[in-house]
Amino acid sequence: MQFRKTKTFGPLRFTLTQRGISVSAGAGPVRFSRAADGTLRRTLRLPGMGIWDTKVVRRQNR
Repeated sequence: MQFRKTKTFGPLRFTLTQRGISVSAGAGPVRFSRAADGTLRRTLRLPGMGIWDTKVVRRQNR
């Protein structure tokens, strides 16, 4: 069984899953996300075109 609960507070989005809590911040074409495993990602989007680029900025060593 899996679950996911998301709450948004302005430009911040918190997501709770069985793996932990992840946080995403940003507005418009730029967003930064920290996953539950500690990985930090940067996403650039072109709104309305369906084009985006995601890059892992820092991967958490475990």
